[in-house]
Amino acid sequence: MDIFEGLNEAQKEAVLAIEGPLLILAGAGSGKTRVIAHRISHIIQKSTPPERILAVTFTNKAAEEMRERVKQMSNVSASGRKYPFIGTFHALGVFILKHHGSAIGIPHTFTILDEADSLKIMKELVEEMELDPEIYSPERLSSAISRLKNELIDPSLFSKNAEGPYETILSRAYTAYEARLFKSKSLDFDDLLLKPVLLFDQHPDTLKYWQNYWQYIHIDEYQDTNQAQYKLSLLLAQLHENIAVVGDVNQAIYSWRGADWRNILNFERDFPRARVIYLEENYRSTKIILEAAAAVIANNREHKDIKLRTQNQKGEVIAVSMLENEKEEAQTIVAYIMSLLKDGHKYHDIAILFRTNAQSRAIEEALIKSATPYKLVAGVKFYERKEIKDILAYLKYAANPDGMLSLKRILNTPPRGIGKALTVKYLGGRTGLTAGEQGKLAAFEAIIKKIGDGIKTKKISALLKQTVKWAGFDKYLSQTKEGIERLKNIQELLSVAKKFDALMPQESFEKFLEEVSLMGDQDLIEEKSEKIHLLTAHAAKGLEFKVVIIAGMEEGLFPHILAQEDGLLEEERRLFYVALTRAKSRIFITLTRRRMLYGELTFNDPSRFLKEIPGHLITGSEVFESIIDYN
Repeated sequence: MDIFEGLNEAQKEAVLAIEGPLLILAGAGSGKTRVIAHRISHIIQKSTPPERILAVTFTNKAAEEMRERVKQMSNVSASGRKYPFIGTFHALGVFILKHHGSAIGIPHTFTILDEADSLKIMKELVEEMELDPEIYSPERLSSAISRLKNELIDPSLFSKNAEGPYETILSRAYTAYEARLFKSKSLDFDDLLLKPVLLFDQHPDTLKYWQNYWQYIHIDEYQDTNQAQYKLSLLLAQLHENIAVVGDVNQAIYSWRGADWRNILNFERDFPRARVIYLEENYRSTKIILEAAAAVIANNREHKDIKLRTQNQKGEVIAVSMLENEKEEAQTIVAYIMSLLKDGHKYHDIAILFRTNAQSRAIEEALIKSATPYKLVAGVKFYERKEIKDILAYLKYAANPDGMLSLKRILNTPPRGIGKALTVKYLGGRTGLTAGEQGKLAAFEAIIKKIGDGIKTKKISALLKQTVKWAGFDKYLSQTKEGIERLKNIQELLSVAKKFDALMPQESFEKFLEEVSLMGDQDLIEEKSEKIHLLTAHAAKGLEFKVVIIAGMEEGLFPHILAQEDGLLEEERRLFYVALTRAKSRIFITLTRRRMLYGELTFNDPSRFLKEIPGHLITGSEVFESIIDYN
């Protein structure tokens, strides 16, 4: 395949510039994923061993898309061992730690904890430390520890600089939390970024190994890197300096999780030889959508002047509708969807975006009432469902017998007569057991042994299927209607597992657990299903839809009431910019005069961001009049 087929001049330039540092400033819809994939394929064509190429993205969905593109353009099999590493930062952390984590005391069989698991540990610690949860809430402590890890501050460093009562308690909690993770051979999500950096700092020889290993490095969405990701990128690129970063300051929307958009502005300082290429040809949106987005983002003091242009049609003006309340808003959205369907649109062409998840309730009710199929990309995620976490806990405990969270979860799940008293005895050393109690525990341990033996001999889908049977989930869940639905979810998990059956048994087991542990919001997107997607503007980043409906464009909601400081307000504006540029052909914006949210009735003005869209790009005279009157 011709690597340069279909690329514009700027894209070709970026694909060809493989030696030395490269900053690619890529506007929304400018084909950055395509450029990275073509660039990787070009490097492979230049006789570079594929495994010497690294590409880091921020979502599994983007990584999968990139892998598929590279596979199509090169002769390298995506399932082969000699293949570029294309994955998220967290997957990269797992990869490095699986190879060299033992140097800092991390075993190969470490368990990855999700946010719920981490919070559960913190709740236990708050109770054990006899802290007042009103003052030292587990959620607040967990959030603070996450921020510290993202800033590369470990417990020992923090304890040296802790000031005041709160930081002293936080230091104790952080130290205890890390000790609990170490004892259970577990890592949380933030550790997957922090630990590789600590590993490289403490073991320069290991850093040298990976610097030599990856000759060409690509980092997508560089404006969204936090301190840990930024440091990891710099460390890996120091030797060859063949690093290409792609990003757009105008789409930096994750400061609340530690991202620092200034990292992309500092790239030329970090790499003085850096070349800069602008990708400004938009392939997604109409001229009207781009003009509206550009007018909005121009109001930010801190923005990169990426002048997006397109050869697409002019398109329709943005429709704005002001409704009385959230119920009328939801009904209007459904009516608009019905008109789109009559015009020939499909359900999957349409996305409804909102600023907060709480807004979805009224919209969902209206969709259900109209029998409109939808997918809510929020709430309880698939891999956080009880039955999924239960079955995965069996696999995790069989692989890591020190994982107490997994053990506590499965010891009496499904119910097998191991109550709280027996659980305490079991965890406390198995003293004073009756014959009956010994029998119950022996039966449980036999299940774990079967799974442990199966890890080495069975493909993951077969092992998972057997685990459901051995543990008794099939009999237990088949007794009720709700249980049958839960069994269907387990069947869906089995379908996911089959993707890894091409690997050897132990490897298929490890890769499967790794993937399901790193799943994110966007992995819930069902592109080929006939459903409308409901999601927050944050979750929509990186996606595109023919029609985007943005609900709740009111002052205090979008921009959010907490974003009153200039820096936060500019990020809110960037978020609106992201929402606008998800659309290919049409945008419909709704707002209400009054809204019941979080149990309170509010009366809000139209969002200041609507006022920033030029009047000739909006239709909806009543709304527009109220917007231009707003100061």
